[in-house]
Amino acid sequence: MAIITLTTDFGLKDHYAASLKGALMRQMPSAQLVDVTHQIPPFDFGQAAFVLGHAFQEFPSGTVHLVAVGSGGSGRYNHIALKLQGHYFVGCDNGIFSLLSTDHQPELIIQLALSGKEPSTFVARDLYLPAAIKLANGIPLEKLGLPQTSVSQLIRQISPPEEDVLKGTVIYIDSFSNLITNITGDEFDRVGKGRLFSIDLIRDEITELHRTYGDVPSGAIVAFFNSAGVLEIAMNNGNAAGLLNLKLNSVVRITFS
Repeated sequence: MAIITLTTDFGLKDHYAASLKGALMRQMPSAQLVDVTHQIPPFDFGQAAFVLGHAFQEFPSGTVHLVAVGSGGSGRYNHIALKLQGHYFVGCDNGIFSLLSTDHQPELIIQLALSGKEPSTFVARDLYLPAAIKLANGIPLEKLGLPQTSVSQLIRQISPPEEDVLKGTVIYIDSFSNLITNITGDEFDRVGKGRLFSIDLIRDEITELHRTYGDVPSGAIVAFFNSAGVLEIAMNNGNAAGLLNLKLNSVVRITFS
């Protein structure tokens, strides 16, 4: 059974997500439809890439991922379909696809429509969905349009490591107000070399890493490298983002001694 996932910034208030899903079920009732999320903040390409980038690899090879974030016919970006790590992606070439994987490049990129040539303002339903259905039905990617050599790039914001300092930023805040950074465990080990450290926050500092939330008492701040391999700062049974006054793009600084 073909699998099609949806990642959008449509939210749940308006009709857009339901219309897209209804059109898919009407045109391909045999497809297995999975909502990754419809709650990406509008035009937040970085958060879309973070959520989808940590979800898509759990799906079977050949899954089709429809991505509609900042996709509404702005005239700035082409609309593409591509193959990456055995998965298919359909969406706007606004930089999201450059952030899905740090280790792999797309195997093939196809233009579905040039910027300014969209069939309507509801691009997800009227352009992305037909392409996704074709891919799910086994039509080869190269049959969908003309090839494109690369995808638009977004830069991962991380400062070059210094001898005793590693700096990153908060790139995602989840539903539990846990703070996800772009500092990886490999970077921490390479710069830290087993030394003592302090994670310097606006209102606190952390000098110890743990395994998970429950390793500290309820209400205590905890830091660990999560299942995605990046530094997470949380409060056990609490709101870390609110307590620490950290937001998206806040700087997180680790000093080694």
